[in-house]
Amino acid sequence: MSEARRECEDLTDHRRGLRSAGGIVLLLLIAAFIVAGAAARVFGPAPSEGREGALPIDPLRRLRAGAEAEWSARAHAWQWLDPGHKVAQIPVERAADLMLERGFPIRRRPAGPVTARTWP
Repeated sequence: MSEARRECEDLTDHRRGLRSAGGIVLLLLIAAFIVAGAAARVFGPAPSEGREGALPIDPLRRLRAGAEAEWSARAHAWQWLDPGHKVAQIPVERAADLMLERGFPIRRRPAGPVTARTWP
């Protein structure tokens, strides 16, 4: 009987594997440059300031300032949402202070797995 030869490694020639991996990486880089070049031709360069079609900055700043003022007003507002049930809206800072003074609610029973039958 002849002596059976067995493969001892998955990749017998490491240089060939590294060369193949490098070739794949190189092809991916070339493809990325080609796609980026095609996208630049199709969509064109980014508009610079003062060009037609560019978004005006002042209206955007005014819109943002108005939204931030509204959010700030809501965050610091006191109002009754439902006086009959004694539900009110209070500022965030005051709510945080109350929770620290009174403590956070705790569960009366240990939490179990949530299934379709145990969902409230």
